Amino acid sequence: MIRRTFQLAPGVGPWREKDLWARGIDSWDAFPSEGVVMSTKLDDRARARIAQAQSAHQARDLKRLAALFPPREHWRLYGDFWGEAVFFDIETDGQLHQRPTAVSLYSREGLEVFIQGRNLGALPAALEKWPIWVTFNGSCFDVPVLRKHFGALAEPVVHLDLRFICRKLQLSGGLKAVEDGLGIARPLHLRGVNGWDAVLLWRAYVDRGDVEALRFLVEYNLYDAFQLKSVMDVAYNQAARSLGCDEPPLPVFDRGEVLYDVSRLLLELGVSQSDLRALQRARDGAPARARYLL
Repeated sequence: MIRRTFQLAPGVGPWREKDLWARGIDSWDAFPSEGVVMSTKLDDRARARIAQAQSAHQARDLKRLAALFPPREHWRLYGDFWGEAVFFDIETDGQLHQRPTAVSLYSREGLEVFIQGRNLGALPAALEKWPIWVTFNGSCFDVPVLRKHFGALAEPVVHLDLRFICRKLQLSGGLKAVEDGLGIARPLHLRGVNGWDAVLLWRAYVDRGDVEALRFLVEYNLYDAFQLKSVMDVAYNQAARSLGCDEPPLPVFDRGEVLYDVSRLLLELGVSQSDLRALQRARDGAPARARYLL
């Protein structure tokens, strides 16, 4: 897909690109090395940019390649570089300053979850490994919350925010609505669960040391992360088809590939020392009569 775009050249937008395709100039290799194609000035710019892009693509230099394209077209890079992507979502405590409570990541290396009071401090290093970040509304919420919390956070080479990619494809609503529309709805026990429920689950965990509440929260958050992979795969294929591209579609991620790992991660969420202290605080704060009855 990426080798078909000419919007890397100044003066070439969607209309002029489609005109080139209609004339049989449908890839970088097909762009004539001489003669007038658009205009002498535009052709010289296009040939220079194509040469740079070919060099960067051959070297798999994503940073150099992404710099040649407007951000609105960065989705095209996904077809060749999906293995460099991390899909992530955050939950917060619902307070004014929105502190992250649980953050789940999915990448080609598998699933990871980071939890406040346990291992959240390792999150920036985990994100920094991946040059492509895929979120849903993450440019407006998730990433700003994380930057404010950690102070310093790596900048991805490419950030694909599915909220805006899906909107262009007429896939409206939030992530769950998009999933439902694509036929990849969540299991029954997770349908209808929302961000406020995640806040309540976190409070139950913090206030009472309720590890089952934490497990439910983490399961919900994990689905938020790996469902993004399926949505991104479908969105990429639909966007490519909308442009009339005849490239083979990407295989769409099947969450069945990770459900065992979800179960393993949930089972590993045993009681920590922090949980025990929360439980003790709850007991210490109970009225004397209530303690006696227990």
